[in-house]
Amino acid sequence: MRVVKKADHISKSLFYTTIIIIIYSSINTSYLNIGAYSFLLILGILLLSYYVVYRILNFISFKPISLSSFFILLYISNTIYSSIPIYFVWLYFLVLFFPVFYIIKREILKSVISILILVIISYFYFSKSQLEVESLDPFFKYPKGKYKFSYLTYSPGEDRHRDEYKNPDIISYKVNVEEILDSDWNQSKIKWREQFWGFNKENIPLNGRLWVPEAEGKFPIISIIHGNHSMQEFSDDGYNFLGEFFAEHGYIFNSLDQNFLNGSWTGDFRGKEMSTRAWHFLENLKYLKMLDSDSTSNLFNKIDFENVIIIGHSRGGEAVNIAAKFNKLKRFPDNGNIKFDYNFDIKGIVTIAPTDYRYFRNYRLQNINYLSIHGGMDSDEESFFGIRQSNRLSNSESFSDFNILIEGANHSQFNSSWGKDDSGFPSKYLLNNRNILPGFFQKKLLTFYLYNFINFIVNEDKSSFEKLIKSINYPIKNRKSKKIISRFKKGGSRILHDFEVDEILESKESLIDFSNTKKIKLEPINFRGGKEQQNNSLYINSSDSTSMTIDILNNEKQYKNLIFDISNENDSSSIYVNFLDDEKNNIFREDINVFNTKIDLDNFKFEYLTKERFKKVNDINFSTYYVQLPNKKFKFIEFKISKGEYYIDNISLAN
Repeated sequence: MRVVKKADHISKSLFYTTIIIIIYSSINTSYLNIGAYSFLLILGILLLSYYVVYRILNFISFKPISLSSFFILLYISNTIYSSIPIYFVWLYFLVLFFPVFYIIKREILKSVISILILVIISYFYFSKSQLEVESLDPFFKYPKGKYKFSYLTYSPGEDRHRDEYKNPDIISYKVNVEEILDSDWNQSKIKWREQFWGFNKENIPLNGRLWVPEAEGKFPIISIIHGNHSMQEFSDDGYNFLGEFFAEHGYIFNSLDQNFLNGSWTGDFRGKEMSTRAWHFLENLKYLKMLDSDSTSNLFNKIDFENVIIIGHSRGGEAVNIAAKFNKLKRFPDNGNIKFDYNFDIKGIVTIAPTDYRYFRNYRLQNINYLSIHGGMDSDEESFFGIRQSNRLSNSESFSDFNILIEGANHSQFNSSWGKDDSGFPSKYLLNNRNILPGFFQKKLLTFYLYNFINFIVNEDKSSFEKLIKSINYPIKNRKSKKIISRFKKGGSRILHDFEVDEILESKESLIDFSNTKKIKLEPINFRGGKEQQNNSLYINSSDSTSMTIDILNNEKQYKNLIFDISNENDSSSIYVNFLDDEKNNIFREDINVFNTKIDLDNFKFEYLTKERFKKVNDINFSTYYVQLPNKKFKFIEFKISKGEYYIDNISLAN
């Protein structure tokens, strides 16, 4: 400190600025979780490094304090702050430097001005305020539950970190994933991971939470797995709100623990663990089925395994899709020596902000109800990857799939333990919090759509179906509103044209004719980050009098509904649909105000950062339209389309 006192004003200011940044950065890197006071280790390393650099430079420089400060700040900006553009980091260092400098010089006016600038910029960067939601749209109501419930946990009883798994209500067992997880337990840091958890991949525990209605009879089971988060910041308790809700409504709810498959400061599996997540999930269901058959168990004869719903969030969303395929297979496709024998009656899959690109096998699922939910302000997953699995579904008449895009929702707040932010320190400070829905409202929306999906597939409630298929623009406060865009398909539909062909104007089921169009073309749809949607669509640039006429081939069967998808970015767009007989006489007409599906995905506080990360700020989003058909035979369907640019897809007839 004596050396600092003798230094000039600039050197002193650089010294104190560096110390402030070291302390602040160390406190905020506590998420590394080497221990309860891990920030002290980071603080010690940075201070020691600062001292060592100073001692070295003291022999070769007349300005050792200034130079050592510069080198340490450069090191911090390229390590702790590497996720932020370096010019942002050094700009903030500079903004912090001036108040310190003027305070040391005792220039009061300049000190006040520079502190004021620092406060204003800090407020802009560090503000956590999100959208205010005051007007809760009556559309999002659901009935109150009538069941009391019990909360139980299960585990082998040897957990090092969590009381609920140290002293569980039910003792489970461990499983060996050595032949499932081919990669290293955790790359080069295997010993760190094993030391933290107290086990290796030969004895992974089955841990989980259960909410069980207190009533006689069997109850459908809903089982959820979380996604990738810091493994020390446990994720499985983030769905407690769903467990309580669904238990009150007559479902057994299960949230299982896969935190040991998550990343941390020691490393990440980089998606190579996806098959393990899926297999471990099915092993968990297998264990619960054992409990249902055990007369000494709390769950004896309580679980209705003819109604199983599986839910996954983030990587867990991709994992449940894989699990649904593994459920029907006889052997593990990556190691044929491992036999499968699951065959659970999975009635529905729900994916919440899922990945769909980490496991190299893109499975095509058949005859299963599907719901995917994604937030327009998701800064973890760049786009709505749940649509890709939907595009690979093949369903018969009794199955449906739904995709719900929620404007303003982000990735993390669907899990109550993940906090507000989709990224960690320091990159979270660049996220555009001011356009993100608050956590309580995201959980309400998630609960609403989960409830209606499950109520529809388990209880065949038609009112729930109507809520799932509706795209809406709902108020949140004053004149502000947000969109929810629904895209869905009914299994067993007769697809007139899905444009997954080379010939633009014909398919096996129909011929299409256009008049007065500026431009039409087949276009493969990509997400904003560049990944494929695995879907083609028809692009139309229409004039004032554009029409598209579909000639239905072999139209013998009577259908009740016409279904089609449209992407549109104008508020005043409209379509009217004419149903014509063999002589092209009009039988029936339906007028449609076309929903504006444009959502600004302004994830970061500066638009160019959003474009730098995601390539563009918008995706092509589709809303599905559902027209009841006249009870008369028709041969042609004529679309009269208002002026504008559209994408049209999946024109089909359904019952």
